[in-house]
Amino acid sequence: LGLAGAGIGAVSAAAPVFHDVDELTASSGGVQKLPWWVKEREFKDPSVPIDWQNLPKMEGTFPYQARPTLSAQERYAMGIPGGSSGTWASPEQAQVLFDYMKKEFPGWEPGYAGLGDNRTTALFMATKFMRMGMWPGEINMGGNRVNVMQAILKAGGTATFPSFMGLRSSETLRPQDFGVPRWEGTPEENLLTLRQVVRFLGGCDVGAQEMDSDVFKLFHEQSGGKQLVIENVDEAAETPTKLVIPAKAKYILQWTARQPYESTRRQAGEYEDAAVYYSYQRFPFVGAIIQEFIHALGYTAVSTHMMGYHTNAIATLTGMGEHCRMSSPTLVPKYGTTNRAMWVMMTDMPLMSTKPIDFGVYDFCKTCGICADSCPFGLIEKGDPSWEATQPGTRPGFNGWRTNTTTCPHCPVCQSSCPFNTNGDGSSIHDLVRNTVSVTPVFNSFFANMEKTMGYGRKDSRDWWNIDDYTYGINTSY
Repeated sequence: LGLAGAGIGAVSAAAPVFHDVDELTASSGGVQKLPWWVKEREFKDPSVPIDWQNLPKMEGTFPYQARPTLSAQERYAMGIPGGSSGTWASPEQAQVLFDYMKKEFPGWEPGYAGLGDNRTTALFMATKFMRMGMWPGEINMGGNRVNVMQAILKAGGTATFPSFMGLRSSETLRPQDFGVPRWEGTPEENLLTLRQVVRFLGGCDVGAQEMDSDVFKLFHEQSGGKQLVIENVDEAAETPTKLVIPAKAKYILQWTARQPYESTRRQAGEYEDAAVYYSYQRFPFVGAIIQEFIHALGYTAVSTHMMGYHTNAIATLTGMGEHCRMSSPTLVPKYGTTNRAMWVMMTDMPLMSTKPIDFGVYDFCKTCGICADSCPFGLIEKGDPSWEATQPGTRPGFNGWRTNTTTCPHCPVCQSSCPFNTNGDGSSIHDLVRNTVSVTPVFNSFFANMEKTMGYGRKDSRDWWNIDDYTYGINTSY
């Protein structure tokens, strides 16, 4: 009771106050629909400190661990299941993970593919289809075995259907094709329009940020081997050597996609499960449609989709979430780390910039460390944040944490261990914790220890088949 009283008192004192309608509409909360206890910060001033003057650009995306060369059948013959398409773990890492899972969930076995029982494995295999927007390899069509990807590559296409300039389908009619004025709205109306489209297609929140020389540092020098440049041209272009962003396409649209909560916390094995793969199957389609919608309105929209920029760093600027100890995901106030990527595109459609947010996570992570303690390989940094590039393939210039992705096998442990994932279960204690954390760090250590004691985090993957889950695994009540 004493704790509750202290928390409620602190939260009440910090509740935002709007004096008139103009103040309310000037807040980006009208677009993002954030909980009232989430505070806004000034533009380009997220909760993680950034030294913009000394922040370097990165050449390319994070360096990932090389994929294993042994086939699944070869590994199975060695007595170490796994190694199916998409997995990153070496046989040695896989064995560490199997031992970890068996200790965590007594009776669990890796099965023939290193992912658990046959039903769980089958769902993983099915949801790999066209993951990341990749064209399928050899599939059955009309009674024939057809290698779709090879056929498209031979025709001059690429391995994935999302493209830098968008689909630009021959069936998409634009207003300028008929001499009709394009739709024009205010920057806020435009962002609300895109939020409606994102929600209609299955996404969640939207944010925006106007590009400048500082923000462009969060874009990589190249994407897919092509230089990523901004030029004073009317139209975007893709050549064999570069991707050209028109200078007028200075508005960054960012949107989020939720990942199924119950199946996320019930992953076990050498790799992330169907909760991740189905998200990577669905949302490249959604991104391509959003890009085509903007094109159909008469505007330019370009995107390198999941490559080309540090989307999670951009997310700290657009108010999608905060930097956290795991460093790779963005921690979101409403659903923790159960989001799958922070999608980005650039457009000349004027968009209202949304502000960075602060709900206490950056300070909470300094005390918590549950994800770092949970990592089977010790790859998530412990201790305080640092200004230095402490891990391979990372950069200095911000006072945060960095994960060693060069040896990370993308196992399912850390993401499902975060205390902020717990929400929407009707328990007022979780709301109280969030409210309190947002205004004072005094109880952070207590809350982290309470999470460890209560065990809200990871659950046995075998139990998922017996729960009454939501459509798409998403509770849309929050």
